[in-house]
Amino acid sequence: MSKRSIPNVDWANQLENAIRQFVKEKLELIMREEIKNFLEIEQAGTPNMRNGYYQRNLDTQYGRIEGLLVPRDRNGEFQTQLSAPYQRHTGWLEEAIIRMYQSGMSTREIGKFIERILGSTYSPATISRITDVVKEDIEKWHHRPLHKRYSVLYLDGLYVKLRRDTVEKEVIYVVLGVNEEGYREILDFFVGGQESAYVWQEI
Repeated sequence: MSKRSIPNVDWANQLENAIRQFVKEKLELIMREEIKNFLEIEQAGTPNMRNGYYQRNLDTQYGRIEGLLVPRDRNGEFQTQLSAPYQRHTGWLEEAIIRMYQSGMSTREIGKFIERILGSTYSPATISRITDVVKEDIEKWHHRPLHKRYSVLYLDGLYVKLRRDTVEKEVIYVVLGVNEEGYREILDFFVGGQESAYVWQEI
């Protein structure tokens, strides 16, 4: 029997850790822009200002995200719309973050997503500015330089329950690389459907 480089259980944990870290970074990006625009647009002319961060945990489809940095304001009036106060489970949010960062989303689609998660709390100007920042980050992510060599490439599918008209399991195809220094990074991912040899061939 050949010896596996990473046991199946460990590999599943590493894959979920990588996805959790990715989602955490993107949630924090949106919240930083959210409070910036909250203070500059929604509270223009007031002396209110930023006042650091507090940490919270968030249970997701990929496990618990610990130490999520949530910005706060001096007056205690800012409340991120990414999750309701004291909510500890987002359900669809982390899958939507991944879908947003996969290829093919237009500016209009990104804008609709941002408007959906932020609701009617903010002005159209705030929604537009947050959309622009997220779109810029998506462009940077897709055009970021990769390492010239990867010691290992892992390709795997992670099944999650996604809500469309009904709740069904769909696969997130993940391409994860380990560079020559041993650092793991998500190279790309694709969302939806059932796992098949044809889709892996396309990837």
